[in-house]
Amino acid sequence: MAEYGKKGKTPNPEDIIRRCHELKSKRENWNNIWDEVGHFVLPTKADFITERSKGDKRDEDIYDSTAVTANQTLASGLHGALTAPSGRWFHIRFREEGLNNDDAAMEWLEDSVDRIYKSIEESNFNSEVNELYLDLCCFGTAAMLVETNKADNVDSLNFRTVHLSEVAVAENVDGRVDTIYRTLKFSARQAKQLFPDINLGDSIERALENKPDKEFEFIHAVYPREGIMPVERAAGKDRPWASCWVQVQDKKLVREDGYYECPWMVPRWSKLSGDVYGFSPAMMARADIRTLNAAKLFEMRAWEKNIDPPTLAAYNGIIGDLRLDPGGLTYVRDINGVKPMQNGTQWQVTQIKSNELVTNIRRAFFNDQLQLHEGPNMTATEVRARMELMQQILGPVVGRLQSEFLNPLIQRVFMLMFRSNMFAEPPASLLQGGNKLDVEYVSPLARAQKMEEVFAVERWIGQLAQVMQIDPTVMDVVDFSKMGRMMAKRLGVPGEVMRSEEEMEALKFQREQAAAQQQQMVQQTMALDQAGQAAQVAGVIDQADPETMAGVVAGVRGQ
Repeated sequence: MAEYGKKGKTPNPEDIIRRCHELKSKRENWNNIWDEVGHFVLPTKADFITERSKGDKRDEDIYDSTAVTANQTLASGLHGALTAPSGRWFHIRFREEGLNNDDAAMEWLEDSVDRIYKSIEESNFNSEVNELYLDLCCFGTAAMLVETNKADNVDSLNFRTVHLSEVAVAENVDGRVDTIYRTLKFSARQAKQLFPDINLGDSIERALENKPDKEFEFIHAVYPREGIMPVERAAGKDRPWASCWVQVQDKKLVREDGYYECPWMVPRWSKLSGDVYGFSPAMMARADIRTLNAAKLFEMRAWEKNIDPPTLAAYNGIIGDLRLDPGGLTYVRDINGVKPMQNGTQWQVTQIKSNELVTNIRRAFFNDQLQLHEGPNMTATEVRARMELMQQILGPVVGRLQSEFLNPLIQRVFMLMFRSNMFAEPPASLLQGGNKLDVEYVSPLARAQKMEEVFAVERWIGQLAQVMQIDPTVMDVVDFSKMGRMMAKRLGVPGEVMRSEEEMEALKFQREQAAAQQQQMVQQTMALDQAGQAAQVAGVIDQADPETMAGVVAGVRGQ
């Protein structure tokens, strides 16, 4: 670790520039791979080796769009399955179960989550996260910066997916990306707008006078500071994460600031041990993509020859020039001496091979697993089987994305809004501090990963229903209350539609009281009925004639 990473040490701009060059030199081999893959899969971002001017053609030698559309399909599928803009894709709960039963604490937390969703919807998150998924599926590594900006004196979230060519990263001992160096260019005018009250160096100051649009290179370095613990409020230089801006031409430290948590999210699709950058589906299908593109070129040439075939003509058999335009007239000495040349292209074989390559590419991008509703009348069993297949295939990828992207993203957004007073005042039970939160994902793909337990419970209940016809007591083994909560949790049912345990206990107590009162009323009614019958019998006896009663008694005795 350089001296500028230690507590109390002023960053040296030369050290920052040198380390940035070292990190970029370590990824030169990756630049070659990214440039090749990006050219065929994401041509708008294939600027790792050859930097193209804005507006230049980027698809001049691309003859098949299968890889481009497959990458877009996978990115759109991940967007809808993990961070769907049309619904909620995460919940937040307290790690301490006692707080989850605290109505005031849970109301504050649910209100905070609602505000997070509202802020995300009002920001540029959905457009930027789609760019991140496109980069991730193509290059295997993506980078997003999460900050706040002020619009009309109101704090708002700002998300920015950065081109992979701008960033160079390093991992800590646990394999997490914690050092990010970004190189970018600003015109002299833009730099002054970004740092209005700072001396930007002699080069920029001179350019502001006569060449305000001249561009200069800057480095934005973010790395952890040693020996600094997270605190609620601190000056920029005393925060756990350093943020240093360096103007490269003059080797000048423009600004030293800091973050409370890492503002960068750098997810990897998959990676090998020892590698910093990740592998992508596009890299796995690179051979098929190149082969299909070359095959399409040959196919187009053969197609052109079949549509407009070359002509065979006898030597000196044509008088004048050969006219191939519509309505053209050509004079020949022998009508049989001019005929088209057949090239013998086997279109069936070509089509079979092209279809095979297309299938391989789409399979590499999981297109067949992400498109769940291929038929109009899929049964519940077919949908369930497809969800289980998608969970098995994309499960490891989802786990890595949750760890490297979604978890730090939600933590960063929550803390940004908390420090900006964008939440309501917390209740007294939360003012003591030290309350840890857990993120629970409820996106369609996250629910698909948890659906196996729901399916198991459904199969179990179905089997118990058959056994109940023989032994009705078999249902005593089922705790329906816990089963209902578990299924609601796995299915992503909103918490406001479920009763709490206290409410269920109160409802149970009310039912028991109602049952006891009803039983008491029944007993009182029976007692009154018995008393009425006894009184009626006594009245009959009192009203009876003595001689008649004596006869009845004598008859009874005779019996």
